Amino acid sequence: MYLSKQWRESRIISGIAIFALALLLLLVTKGHVAINSAQGDFHVTQGNQDNPAGFAMAFIPLFYVEAVLVAFWGWLAAGIGAGKNLGDESGSFLFTRPRPRAWFLWNDWGYAMAQIALIVFLSNLMIGSLLARFLVALHSPGSIPFTPNNTPVPLFIMMLLMSIGVLLFAGLIYGITYLCTILIQRAAGVMLGAGVLVGYEILRGLMHHYFAVHLPDLILGLFNFDHYSFHGLSDHLGTAIAARAIVMLLFPLAAQVVLERSEI
Repeated sequence: MYLSKQWRESRIISGIAIFALALLLLLVTKGHVAINSAQGDFHVTQGNQDNPAGFAMAFIPLFYVEAVLVAFWGWLAAGIGAGKNLGDESGSFLFTRPRPRAWFLWNDWGYAMAQIALIVFLSNLMIGSLLARFLVALHSPGSIPFTPNNTPVPLFIMMLLMSIGVLLFAGLIYGITYLCTILIQRAAGVMLGAGVLVGYEILRGLMHHYFAVHLPDLILGLFNFDHYSFHGLSDHLGTAIAARAIVMLLFPLAAQVVLERSEI
């Protein structure tokens, strides 16, 4: 019953995701056609192998564009759920059901994260299939040579890391914004969430500029890119992923504490 309610309330933003995926599929399909039609004229000289970062650097804009778009969807999704129900004055009815308040909250979180994971999986599946065609044309099937001295990274691993990075970022944006909707008991908490995110970025810039303090970036740093020079993947990615996963989970936990103590 609650799952069907979530679907009815999220139809519009789910439609946005479906439309975006359909558009991406169209672009990928056209990309395949363009590559196939250009195979007779497309040549890769040995010199391209001397600068492998040229192709690898394409992953940087791909990662950040995807992360921002999926996170925007997560921001919209945070306006649907328990916080919205409280604002609509239907929370008292909803929470009289024989289930703990945490059950509704974690259903909201699980439903949103499942949709985010599906969006990320489908989009990266299509992007990965297109990139695989480029790698074949570059005589580097299935792997990305970041620098001449580094071992090439398999495309599957690269797309998996991108998926994890996007999922963690979108989940963080969703969790922060969802917490804000619970705090003010209104769907308008999405605006408070946006303010918190913008405020953090401003604070991060000020701390770096005036005190040389580097606050963590909201997006997982997948790439080692310093002084306009690309050095491949970042170090200690496993530790960074685990730490961000823990931080991401802290926000729904905080929302649960707030919801349990709220008067409805």
